[in-house]
Amino acid sequence: MRLIIEDEGIKLLESNGNYYIEYDAGAHMIKKKRIEISEDEANMCQYDTEEMYNLILQYQNNGIYGEDVID
Repeated sequence: MRLIIEDEGIKLLESNGNYYIEYDAGAHMIKKKRIEISEDEANMCQYDTEEMYNLILQYQNNGIYGEDVID
């Protein structure tokens, strides 16, 4: 995974042409999650880092919380 940008603990990553947002979903412990996003969404995040947070909320509102990330 290649880190594109990171802002306030939220990362925009790229791997083999696929884009992901990685974030900490844990309240009392670290629980990293990763959501696959579109290239257009990734481009928006690069122009406005606040968009990464907005996308996480949008996906969660649709019941998509992402896959667990195991370090």
